[in-house]
Amino acid sequence: MSFRFTRPRLACLTGSLTALALTCAVPAPASAAATFNCDASALRGTVLSAPAIEPATANRGQDACHTASGPIPDLSALPLPLGASVLAAGTTLDGPADRPDLQTASAVGGVADLTVRALPDLPIQLPTAQIPAQLLQPITVPLGLTTVTVDLKPAIAALLPNGKLPSVDLLRVQAATAYASAKCQGGTPQLSGNGQVTGISLLGVAQPIGQAIDQNLSLIDTQSISPSSISLANATITPSIVDPLLLQTVQDFIKPILDAAPNIEIPATLAHVKVTPGGQTNANGKLTQRALEVQVSIAGQSVADLVLGEASVSTAGVSCTPQTSVLSSSELMLQCTKRRLVLIDVLEQRGRVKLLGAADRALAGKTVDIVFSATGKVVAHAKVQSDGGFATTATLPARSIRFTNRARYQAVVGKERSLRLKLHRRMVVSGLTSKAGKVTIAGRVLLPLGKPARTIILKRRVSCSKTEVVKRFKPARDGSFRVTVAGPTGQAAAVYRMQTSVRKTTRNPKSYPTFTLPRAVELR
Repeated sequence: MSFRFTRPRLACLTGSLTALALTCAVPAPASAAATFNCDASALRGTVLSAPAIEPATANRGQDACHTASGPIPDLSALPLPLGASVLAAGTTLDGPADRPDLQTASAVGGVADLTVRALPDLPIQLPTAQIPAQLLQPITVPLGLTTVTVDLKPAIAALLPNGKLPSVDLLRVQAATAYASAKCQGGTPQLSGNGQVTGISLLGVAQPIGQAIDQNLSLIDTQSISPSSISLANATITPSIVDPLLLQTVQDFIKPILDAAPNIEIPATLAHVKVTPGGQTNANGKLTQRALEVQVSIAGQSVADLVLGEASVSTAGVSCTPQTSVLSSSELMLQCTKRRLVLIDVLEQRGRVKLLGAADRALAGKTVDIVFSATGKVVAHAKVQSDGGFATTATLPARSIRFTNRARYQAVVGKERSLRLKLHRRMVVSGLTSKAGKVTIAGRVLLPLGKPARTIILKRRVSCSKTEVVKRFKPARDGSFRVTVAGPTGQAAAVYRMQTSVRKTTRNPKSYPTFTLPRAVELR
């Protein structure tokens, strides 16, 4: 059995919970505009007389939507008579933290292989048999000079069912999932949601999907027992009789009484199952989508009242008017990492090693040490500027290691450390400028190029999990390139990256992918 969350790209559920893979959320700055909210629940409701349950939720009680996944619950701890193979809930927020107009909030909650069972030990009071009054009274039988008393109740009890429910699946739902999403469209918040359900069965019989179900199910059939079948072997006779002839005399005396008595009527035990396709509410800027609602009772007593899969999104306070990003190029380079210090680029230029970096603004004024990994020595220093940026140069390393993987550089401030960047790569950016709303990028793809030369794909980062292709172009024969594109509107800075394919050597015709490092530019 396969169960897959597909809408918000959250996770796959394949028989058991293999993943709820969610993109890591980017924290919004303290001054960020109001953003969407979201919430998800896998299963919610009451079972018998126990307190309400809701074992898996995501982003519950938060004041804004965040990428989150519900805890994987202990399915063995679900209260009887519930069972399930998957319970999952997740939420995502895609888009720039300071641009609600470019964000998409999504929520998904669902359950797979959910069952509600009838079990012998359920605390359910079953319907009682209708026993004629004369059979419940002791019967006095004369035996010559003495009498005996016959109590038929033990014999009647031996004829009745055992008073326990059978072990059967009253209801089984293969999968039920609710989806909800919110985004800005045409300058207005848009909310949408839907539920998906597969495989509903009652007592093992498949039911139609998408329709309301309201059925009574017979667990114990009605029965009518003739009192004539009552055996004295199970009755209580006081005083007890051992003599077979006397026992026969008692049997003969009671037989007309039993034959004349009305039948013992045993009422049917019924289960009532009501399944309602998940509804949707949309009011005051909040949409809540449910996949399925289930109510199960036995003999008029509630067994389960559940909502399977629930997802909510809200646009309260969200403005879909594009806002100008206040993030500088240095802040953009730190936006998608937990590090407070990054090296942006390292390249050979004019006989020196040029190093560019960015640091958290809290480190402004601090001195950055540049460490050469091959020797472990500090080879340059730089001061963090007020906007978080820093730049410096270092002496070129010896040619014997200049083009090897050992030629790497790392920025260090106290306990903060950047990733180590390699000096020579097959594709580098030598210049990145902006003027009059245009962005110009210059650089070089180091030879040998592909045959023919492969296209360079220029991409701009839209969010930490999304990029868009801005332009495709070819480099010159010597690998150099210079390209100008329109910068994005409503932003103070933008991040670009390029990719292409090159040959490893002139003798190797196979192409290998290569990339520039991400570079940010202030938009002017």
